Amino acid sequence: MIKIIHTGDLHLDAPFTLEDPSRARERRDELRESFRALTAYIRDEGIELCLMAGDLTERGYATKETADLLASEFAACPGCRFVIAPGNHDYYRPDGFYAGGGFPKNVYVFTETAPSSFDFPELGCTVYGFAFTAPYLDRNPMQGVRPDDPSRINVLCAHADTSSPISRYCPMTERDIVDCGFDYAALGHIHNSRGIKHEGNVYWAYCGALEGRDYSESGYKGAITGTLDKRDGLLSVSLRGMRFSRRRYADDRLNVTGAAEPAEAAEALSALIARNGYGSDTLLRVTFEGSVSPSFSVSKSDLSVAADGLYSFEPIDATVPLFDREKLERDSTIRGAFYRRLRPDLEHGTPEERARAAAALRYGLAALDGNEFVDF
Repeated sequence: MIKIIHTGDLHLDAPFTLEDPSRARERRDELRESFRALTAYIRDEGIELCLMAGDLTERGYATKETADLLASEFAACPGCRFVIAPGNHDYYRPDGFYAGGGFPKNVYVFTETAPSSFDFPELGCTVYGFAFTAPYLDRNPMQGVRPDDPSRINVLCAHADTSSPISRYCPMTERDIVDCGFDYAALGHIHNSRGIKHEGNVYWAYCGALEGRDYSESGYKGAITGTLDKRDGLLSVSLRGMRFSRRRYADDRLNVTGAAEPAEAAEALSALIARNGYGSDTLLRVTFEGSVSPSFSVSKSDLSVAADGLYSFEPIDATVPLFDREKLERDSTIRGAFYRRLRPDLEHGTPEERARAAAALRYGLAALDGNEFVDF
């Protein structure tokens, strides 16, 4: 039995886009701390094999400080073997990061697109894989490759894309994985883990990112850890996801139909935050939607008290002003023509198009009525 951990897509030194530059720097530091928490877990739990499925760094942003951080953390875990399969953001170059990283002897890096392997007799395990050697890899190097010795624990560590057969980031179907017959395929590239899958005795998973970097990577992030065992040809797998992220992104929606005052939206937001347990570890984006009073609008300042306990908050106003639509539809004046021109976006547009059309309708009808609509 071997104790493993599967990680990848760290993107150390990646830029974080936040309104407050100091918060962006803080998030980069927290990403490093999440990595240190992972290596501390490796030491504390006696993890024997760490599978790192690419994109440990961010091309164009990686620094010598990052290389030193990786080297020192690897060296601080002498009982663990670190196997790295470079991906599209940290692809292997003879004059690049991995070649000159000064890593300790317990680090094993794939350096070619051709499949190769690292054998660990003391673990009864062989790890197969390959490296990106350029930003793109239009084919699956593992096509048709099978383990040399099925009696051993055979693992694939790879940066690959199972979401599209025409991907430029190593297209690899789940059928490819099953047909190769590895006991476990540790994959990287998809930042949101899809859970641990299996067919027969073949298991595979994306570990997901170690820290989310934007709202497309919502939820807590981490790594996959557990044990692999094979005795008399019988495979036993015990794996689970483990959180290492300091914070989480959350993208939510809130219907405020009928609201006339900002205080009503603030009250609904407070209830949403309490219901979902959003707190100081949460970067929250909320899209406000529904039919509301023509004078109603959502602003960050109106919601600041309700969002005070969050790490970061971003409101999006996608509400639609509650006018007499039937009356406007029948109106033969410029008011009716103005409404009918905006109606497709109001009813069928994207959230951004609906928000823009709703604002235009508010301002336009107010102007036609001879009023000045003021949005504080």
